[in-house]
Amino acid sequence: MFRKVLLFPCGLVVGACHLSAGLDTSFALDRPLHTIAVVLLLLGLTIVAHGALTSRNRAAHPKNYTAIPLSNGLNNGSNNRPGSRDASPFGEERMGMQKRTLGTKALVGLLGLLLLAICARLAIYQRMTRNMECAGPTAMAFLPLVLAVCHSLRGFGKSPIWNADQLLLDRALQFTFHHLTRYILPSFLLFISSFMVTMSTIALRSTYICPLAHAAASVVHWLQFLGFLIDCVAVLVLYRLLDDVVVRNEDTVAESKDGARNIVWIGLSFVASALGLVLPGVIAYAAFPEHREWLLTASPEYFTSLSILSFMIPFTTLCFLYTIQLYATMSTMLILAFSIAYTQVFQALRVGVSYAFPPKPSTGLALPLMLLTTALILYLIVDTAAEGQTRSKFPIRFGRFQIMLAVLVAFALFVVGLGYRPDVHGGQISSHPITTLIGLANETHGEWASQAHQSRSLPEAVGRYRERYFRDPPPGFEKWYEYATSRNSVIIDDFDNIEIDLAPFSSLSPAELRSRTAEILADNNGLGGISIRGGKADVFSNVPGTHRWMVDGTIQMIEKFSEFLPDMDVAMNLNDECRVAVPFTKLQEAHAKRELYPDHKFLKDTINFSSDRSSNWLKISKIPTDTPSYFKGVGFNPTFKSYGSIACPPDSPARRERHGNMRTLCTPCAAPHSMGAFVSNWSISASPCHQPDLANLHGLHLSPSAFVGTHDLVPIFSQSRAPGYADIRYPSPWNYLDKAAYEFDDRFPDPPFAKKENTLFWRGATSEGVSAGAGAWRGMLRQRLVHLLNNGTHPQPILLPRRNGNAKLEYIIETPETIKRLLATKTDVRFVGEIARCGGADCADQVLEFGSGNSVDFKQHWRYRYLFDADGAGFSGRFIPFLQSNSVVFKSALFREWYEGRLTAWKHFVPVDLRLHDLFSSLAYFGGYGIGEGQRKLEGRENDAAAIASAGRVWAKKVLRKEDMEIYFFRLLLEWGRLTDENRRELGFRVQGERGE
Repeated sequence: MFRKVLLFPCGLVVGACHLSAGLDTSFALDRPLHTIAVVLLLLGLTIVAHGALTSRNRAAHPKNYTAIPLSNGLNNGSNNRPGSRDASPFGEERMGMQKRTLGTKALVGLLGLLLLAICARLAIYQRMTRNMECAGPTAMAFLPLVLAVCHSLRGFGKSPIWNADQLLLDRALQFTFHHLTRYILPSFLLFISSFMVTMSTIALRSTYICPLAHAAASVVHWLQFLGFLIDCVAVLVLYRLLDDVVVRNEDTVAESKDGARNIVWIGLSFVASALGLVLPGVIAYAAFPEHREWLLTASPEYFTSLSILSFMIPFTTLCFLYTIQLYATMSTMLILAFSIAYTQVFQALRVGVSYAFPPKPSTGLALPLMLLTTALILYLIVDTAAEGQTRSKFPIRFGRFQIMLAVLVAFALFVVGLGYRPDVHGGQISSHPITTLIGLANETHGEWASQAHQSRSLPEAVGRYRERYFRDPPPGFEKWYEYATSRNSVIIDDFDNIEIDLAPFSSLSPAELRSRTAEILADNNGLGGISIRGGKADVFSNVPGTHRWMVDGTIQMIEKFSEFLPDMDVAMNLNDECRVAVPFTKLQEAHAKRELYPDHKFLKDTINFSSDRSSNWLKISKIPTDTPSYFKGVGFNPTFKSYGSIACPPDSPARRERHGNMRTLCTPCAAPHSMGAFVSNWSISASPCHQPDLANLHGLHLSPSAFVGTHDLVPIFSQSRAPGYADIRYPSPWNYLDKAAYEFDDRFPDPPFAKKENTLFWRGATSEGVSAGAGAWRGMLRQRLVHLLNNGTHPQPILLPRRNGNAKLEYIIETPETIKRLLATKTDVRFVGEIARCGGADCADQVLEFGSGNSVDFKQHWRYRYLFDADGAGFSGRFIPFLQSNSVVFKSALFREWYEGRLTAWKHFVPVDLRLHDLFSSLAYFGGYGIGEGQRKLEGRENDAAAIASAGRVWAKKVLRKEDMEIYFFRLLLEWGRLTDENRRELGFRVQGERGE
C-alpha cells in the first residue's frame, strides 16, 4: 500500500507534466483526427480493462470490501465507522446524509451526455483548427474552480458552512477549511495564476494572419466559449460517474461494485467515440480512391509521436484512477491541475530568453508563481489536515511534520522558479541593439573583404587556393585569373560558396555524376540542359519555350568564357523552387565518402582535363524510357517536414518538434540568430533546423506552386536555394538579362537619400506559393507583410525609450495602428494586380482582405528612402537593383543566392526576420518614433540609414556586376569540369617555373 500511495500520484504528476509540456509540439497533431481516434480507442480499452479487472478482483475477494463511500475528510467530531450515515453528497457519509448511488436511468443519461459532449467537442476542435491563429486564451484553468464550486453546492444546504453568530474572520476560516468549500480558494488562486501565465505567454502574437474581412475571428471566439461549456459538462459528468468509484474501510481501499461498472461504461463511451471517427474514415477510403495514400501513410515522426501519446495518455489515466482511490476525486483533480500549471510556469520561465526579448521579463512571472505556490500550500494544508483526522487506519498518516515538509517542497518550487531568471537586467537595455549590430557589421565586412582579395599575382592566388581548399586549382585556373583581374574583380580568393555547394557531390564518382546528369535531363521534369562541346555552349532540345529565356541568358553568360571550358553537360532547374533535399544521414554519408586530395602533395606540372571527355557524357536519347524518376511532384502541399527540414540533425528542434501554435511568436526559434528582436546572424536566420515554426511562415514550406523534389543527390544547378537544400547555385539569368534593372530618368529620378520620401515602400504579387483552399495564404511572407502594415490588429513588440526619460530602452506591446501613427516613417505596402495562385474560398478571402492594387512603374521605387524586399516562389529578382539605388533595402528572405557572404547584413542592407516581429523597431530606429506627441520618443538615426544606403550601393557596384556573375560562373564550371573528369584526383594547375613542394 505504501508503494501505491507514492507510485500512482507520482505517475500522475509525471504523465501530466509530460503531456502538458510536449503535446503542442507533438507530430501526432499533424493528423489530429487520426490521432484522436487512435488515442480514444486505446484509452477506452484501457479504462474498460481496468474496470473489468477491478470488478473481477472484488468478486474474488468479497470479504475485503465493505460498501462504505469515501470520506473526503469532514471534521465535525463524528465517527466514520462502517455503517455510519454521516456522508457528504460527493461520496462522504457525514451530517446524516445518505450516499446517492446512480440508478440505471441516471447512468444511461450521464453516459449519453458524455458521449454527446465528446462528439460535440471533437466537431468544435475540427472547426477551430482551420483558424487557430484567431483563438484567444484558453479557459481550461477555470475547470478546477468549476468543480470546486459544484462540489460545495451539492451539499450546501444540508451541511452549514458557518453559524450566523460567528465573526467575519471565523467565517473566513471556516469557509477555507470546511469540507465542502475547502477546495474553492486553492482552485481560485490556481485559476488566477494560470490565467496570468497564459496571458503573458500569448502577449507576443505572431504575424500569422487572422483575417479581418472574414468571420473567422468572431466564430472562433464563440467556438472557444462553446467548447469551454462542453468541457465543463464533460468534466462534471465524469466527476459524477467517478463519484461512486471508491470505498474505504479500516483495512482496505478499493473500488466499489458500482464504481467498477461506471468505469467500464466510461471506457466504452470513449471506444464508441473512437469508432464514430473511424467510420467516416472507412467511408472516405471507399469513396475517394485518390485520398487513400494520404489516409494510410504518414511520416515516421508521426508514428513515433503517436506511439508516445498512445502510451502516456492511458498511463496517466490509470494513475489518475488509482490516485482517486487514495485521495478522492477532487483532490486528484487538483493534483492534475497543479502539475499542469507548474509545467506551464516553468515553460514560460524557460522561454523568457534573453535580457532584451520578449518584452515582459521573467520577473513578470513572479506574481503568478507566488499565487500558484500559495494555492498549492493552502491545498496541502486544508486537504492534508482534513484527511489526517478521519483516516483511522491508513498506511501513512500526514501529521504536522508531513504538512511542513509539503509546504517546504511547494516553497522550494517557488524559490527555484524565481531563481531561474535569464533576464537579470529586468528587460531594460542600455544601448540599442541595432547600434551594436552596425558596429559589428562594419568589422565583419572589413575582415571578409581583406581575406577575399589577398592575392596580387597568379602564383599568390594558386598558393591561397591551396591553403584554403587543400588541393591544386583546376586546369584553366590561369585563364580564370586573367579573366577576373582584367575585369577588376575585388574578390579573388573567397569562393567558398562553390566549395560548399559541390562538396557532397565529390562523394560520387565522375561516371555517376555524368550518368545522373543525363538521367535527370532525359526525365524532362522541369529541367533544361546546356551542352558545352569544343568551347561552344548549346541548349538541349528539352527546354520549353516559356523558359527558353532562362537558358538563353545562361548561355550568354557562358559564351564570354566558354572557349576555356572542358566538354560538359549541365542540368539547369527551370522552376523557381529548389529541388534537391537530401536526408541528414545520406548527406553525412556523402561527406564521409567525399573524395579528399592528399595534403601538401601538389603537382609539379599542370595536368589538363581528359581529352576524351566528350565521349564520356551520355546522350539523353540513349537513356531507357523506363528509368525510374528521381523526382516526385508535391506542389500545393506542405513540404517542410518531408523536404525542408530533412537535412537537419535528428536531435534538432525542426526534427523533434512540431510548431502548430500559429498564434504566438516562437521566441526560442528566433533566439539562435537574434540579438533581442533583431537578426544578428543572417547566415542562419533562414535555417530550418532551429526554427520549426518556419513550416508555417513561407510559401515554399506551406504550399509551393511547382515543387518537384528529390531526396537523391543529383547535380541540379538552381538560381537560388533555401537552407536545407543541396542545389548548386549559379548567377541568375534574370539579373544578368536585367529583367528588373536599376534605371532612372527625369520623370523617375533617384534623388539622394535625404531628399527621398520617408516611406517604406513595397509592391508585389501573390506569387510566393499556392493557396488552393486550405488557407495557406495566411502564413505566407508577402501576405503577412501586407496584412501587418495595413490590416494588423494583434499587438506587436517595439523597442522604445522608457517613459521616465532616462537612456534605458525597453520592449513594449502596442497595436499596429498606434505604432504606425507614431512612426515618423510611413508605410506604403500593397499587392498589385489580381490575387493569383489561389483556389476555392482562398481567392475571395484574399480579395476581401487585401483588395487589389494598380501596377506601378518599377522606377517609382526610387522615390522612397526604404524599400522592402521579400522573396517569392524563389529568390527576389529586385534585390540587386534595389541595392544599386540610393535607398536602404529592408530584406526578409528564405532563399540564398550565389553571392551569399559577399554582402553583410546591417552594413549593406537591413535584415528583417521572417516573422516580421522586428520590422517596427527597425523603422523606429532609423526614422524616429513619437516625435511631437507621446511620452516615448526616439530620435531617428537617418545618418546610419544613409550610410547603409551608400555602402550597399558602392559595394553592389563592385561585387554584383554582370562581370562578377561571369567570373563566379566561370570558376564554378571549372570546378564542375574537374569533378566530372575521370582523372580528377590527378589533374590540376601549376604555375610554370614554380618550385616543387
